[in-house]
Amino acid sequence: MTDLVLARLQDGLADNRLELPRCADCGTLVWYPRARCPHCMSGNLVWEELSGTGTVYSYTVNHRGQGEYAGHDPFVIAYVELAEGPRVLSHVDSADVRVGDPVRLRGGLSQEGHVRLTFEKEEPR
Repeated sequence: MTDLVLARLQDGLADNRLELPRCADCGTLVWYPRARCPHCMSGNLVWEELSGTGTVYSYTVNHRGQGEYAGHDPFVIAYVELAEGPRVLSHVDSADVRVGDPVRLRGGLSQEGHVRLTFEKEEPR
């Protein structure tokens, strides 16, 4: 990820917005953000704000953490399928999570400012 692309993603997440580039030529929503479309290699990308909602696609519950996760067990690492399509590796703030559970973005940056998408469960409607 280039510095400019990373800075754009971090700026949105700092304001609790998930923004990703979409290729203006082929329509592909680009995750992970980069300077060119991975589908058609176009550099004609336009950033758009996403809903921040999705569903749990797959997950694992970790019972022993290291580094910034030490003492925060259990914690859940999950692939979340965003409502707009891409699947993102993330953290879910609930050990009581199941595949298909609806989730909403709660935060996107670690305390150190690194990208770390964190979702929370939503009650089904």
